[in-house]
Amino acid sequence: MSEERSAILADFPGAWVLYWLLIPNLAFMIMWFVGGPPMIPVFALTSMAGIAAAQIPSVTLKRVILAGTIGYSIFYYICVSFNLDIEKASSLFPLLMEISPLRSPEYIISLVAFLVSASIALKKAPHVRRFSSPMSYLIAVLVTIGLLYADHFASADTRSTYSRLPPPGTSFASATGLTGIEVPGPDSRNLVIIIVESWGVPQGERVEAIFDADWKRPHWATRYDVSQGNVPFYGSTTSGELRELCGRYSTYSEVGTFTDDCLPSRYLKAGYQTTAYHGFSRSFFSRDEWYPKIGFGRSKFRDILESEGISECKGVFAGSCDREIPAAIAEQLKSSHSPQMIYFLTLNTHLPIMDDPKLGTADCQLGGTAWAQANPQLCRLFLLHHQLADEIDRMAMDQLLPPTDFLIVGDHFPAFFDRSNRKHFVPGVVPWVSLSYRADANGEELDERIGQSH
Repeated sequence: MSEERSAILADFPGAWVLYWLLIPNLAFMIMWFVGGPPMIPVFALTSMAGIAAAQIPSVTLKRVILAGTIGYSIFYYICVSFNLDIEKASSLFPLLMEISPLRSPEYIISLVAFLVSASIALKKAPHVRRFSSPMSYLIAVLVTIGLLYADHFASADTRSTYSRLPPPGTSFASATGLTGIEVPGPDSRNLVIIIVESWGVPQGERVEAIFDADWKRPHWATRYDVSQGNVPFYGSTTSGELRELCGRYSTYSEVGTFTDDCLPSRYLKAGYQTTAYHGFSRSFFSRDEWYPKIGFGRSKFRDILESEGISECKGVFAGSCDREIPAAIAEQLKSSHSPQMIYFLTLNTHLPIMDDPKLGTADCQLGGTAWAQANPQLCRLFLLHHQLADEIDRMAMDQLLPPTDFLIVGDHFPAFFDRSNRKHFVPGVVPWVSLSYRADANGEELDERIGQSH
């Protein structure tokens, strides 16, 4: 028995396990403790590539192969974290070109951990000796299987929040469909659709109270028929846009096959002016190309909005301040002589959210001092949503605003890195709020205006 044990120990590829398997994936494994995405496909692929590469005599070739697997691992991790299409490498490039990750302490820590582990692996792994026997291969495979099981269990409670595509046979649901606004109504009322970045369904007494205070305002019922609900989400922000604007689970690269089915196209054909507002780069995810295809007659991105006086809000995704755009939309509605279909995709609540006076998130106290200090990222997220809700409220209740319907809906679950923040939201769904203008409110408002004028 002792001889067999000694033989196994002699064949145990310890250096390979350390430098080819564990250290290259150390940064991803650390995320187990805070709730990172499942990495089973990548761990399996990099392990098999590592087993084969470790047997190659050339140190240079080993290093090239290891660098390639490390590069693919980080590509996969970023894509899954942001619900991007893994099969289309181009989907990542706009993200890397536009974001400013060094503004976020969370990204800096992650980057340092990744660079340190990758540097150690690239230095040591190419010098690991080749496997000495079939037993070494078997042990390497068994250790890999153990790593896969560890990842499976570590990511079990957050796995559903990284779903990019619906399961086969999933029935479609959208807030625009549930509220019946996919086609214009006979009275040609204005329509404003607002998709809110990282807007999730809260769970827990404290976060539900904060949410309800913003999105269940009793005075809305004096002018609108108010309804609320949840819809499933799959994928990233663009997937949420196509869910609500085009009535399907799809990707923007496929827009050309269903342009006539999209809500803006229908409203445009019905005589509406169709306008899209988004405070980020026009080229990000090619929105300047596919927005016109789905029926937007004009689009106002960061460059135009800032030229019109909208302030810049800093952040990892720096762009126009969401809180100032509802006032611009209200002015467009009040000054137009034809029916309007206006779409507003928010930006500033893209995670992580910085502590920044210009963003309005410095020293966040929402929810109480103790809670805010214990949950800084949650506090900032809810604070920015609160700012947005206040401005939507001001627009919707403006006595001079012409009859307008509003739909506010989330794009996707708040994609926090850590599970302690993710657990505050219901997985797999986003909220929606509909404000449908009541015709009988017009007379009351007219009386109020006359009374005010006297």
